[in-house]
Amino acid sequence: MPKKLSGYARTIIVIALLSFLWRLDPVFAQQQMARPAIDELFKKAGLSKVNQGNLAADFALRDVNGNSLSLTGSRGNLTFVNFWATWCGPCRDEMPSMNRLYREMSERGLAMLAINKRENGAQVANFMRSMGLSFPALLDLDGRVSSAYQVYGLPTTFLIDGGGRIIAKRSGAKEWASREVMNLFDALLGSGGRTQTGVAGFEGIGAAAAPLAIALIVKSHGVALHGQQDAQSEVIVRLDRDDQLAPIANASSGAEAWYMVKTQAGAVGWIRATEVDEVAKKK
Repeated sequence: MPKKLSGYARTIIVIALLSFLWRLDPVFAQQQMARPAIDELFKKAGLSKVNQGNLAADFALRDVNGNSLSLTGSRGNLTFVNFWATWCGPCRDEMPSMNRLYREMSERGLAMLAINKRENGAQVANFMRSMGLSFPALLDLDGRVSSAYQVYGLPTTFLIDGGGRIIAKRSGAKEWASREVMNLFDALLGSGGRTQTGVAGFEGIGAAAAPLAIALIVKSHGVALHGQQDAQSEVIVRLDRDDQLAPIANASSGAEAWYMVKTQAGAVGWIRATEVDEVAKKK
């Protein structure tokens, strides 16, 4: 029967493997080193981390001012989606701390969408005004979006990364301005103020891998815009030669470099860096 390795021996093997991976792919190795720290921050913050999260269902809803807001419009940002109602006591309890989190982190790339379930606009607007809340309140008048997210109790909160994948879920009220939560959001947003996602899902890397171009130009006809930085992932749209794209983030997957971009028609996705020309670098 094979002899079990001691804890010390296993540690040496892991270090040796990471050292080997670092030489092959520094980005991958950095992600593996960062993951335990991110996992611990999720745990301390009391949030259930979702590994290999599903692509979040898109939606477009009117806010209390009549403006249409969508989840796609927040792509490239870490998005905080909260389901609530004015009659819900725990919802009312957590909203002041949500507002503090929003005011502290919104300039660094946090988007917050508070989706009210089945109440009218005037009622929700009066509530937001009386509570002094500044984040967007959206109206799910028929409950369709709540059903798509399988929300059975209020409040329920989802964190969605820059690539549109669910990375965490919280059922019930939360003190969102606590030190543990702020530490987590500091790590998720990073110094670059944007979240990124890779083939293996969210890796907790906040800053862009390199300075972004001001604009990108598609090199040839029929280039695919993918849902993830993976050539085998869903094709969102086929692009034409000379189409101009707005870069949101950049990252590496294996030996390939990718851009997260937004098209002039508003579609958001990933494209290989080799398939576009950079107009200029942001300083």
